[in-house]
Amino acid sequence: MAYKRLWILIEGNDEERFFETIKPIFENKYDFVQTWQHAQEPRRRIRNFLKSIQAMNSDYFFLGDVNDLPCVTAKKRNIKEEYGEIIDLTNIIVVIREIERWYLAGLDDECCNDLGIPTSNNTDNLTKEQFNTLIPEKFDVRIDFMMEILKRFSLQIATKKNASFSYFISKI
Repeated sequence: MAYKRLWILIEGNDEERFFETIKPIFENKYDFVQTWQHAQEPRRRIRNFLKSIQAMNSDYFFLGDVNDLPCVTAKKRNIKEEYGEIIDLTNIIVVIREIERWYLAGLDDECCNDLGIPTSNNTDNLTKEQFNTLIPEKFDVRIDFMMEILKRFSLQIATKKNASFSYFISKI
């Protein structure tokens, strides 16, 4: 069997923490899984990195937030325009709005109660600001709260509570 690599190009630290936690889901398919933050990198370096991934014959996902664009299609088109033939549209995964939606999607009602936050059946419309207001006072910093969520994170629950996360999982 050939040595298989997967690169997950992410925006920042919150995404990196998230993907480090869910990395085991890739273990059956890949020998090597690595995240790489692209948000602060110059376009030229990202292009060169994508070329090196292709030269290694590795798989990759390029993640981005939809941010101020009207829809997923517009974000994918925007990324495709930036990188041209180097990037394949099927490898672009758009996190609809914010990664915080994916974090909270993985919590069942019991975990929400343990953390002291409201339960939710769907996190598709949660904003970063709403996420921040949910942080209980017992957490000194936002990262501590996010780490506690990840300790309790359930892949099965997250796929039911968030459409863009479910789409990402279906791509694996």
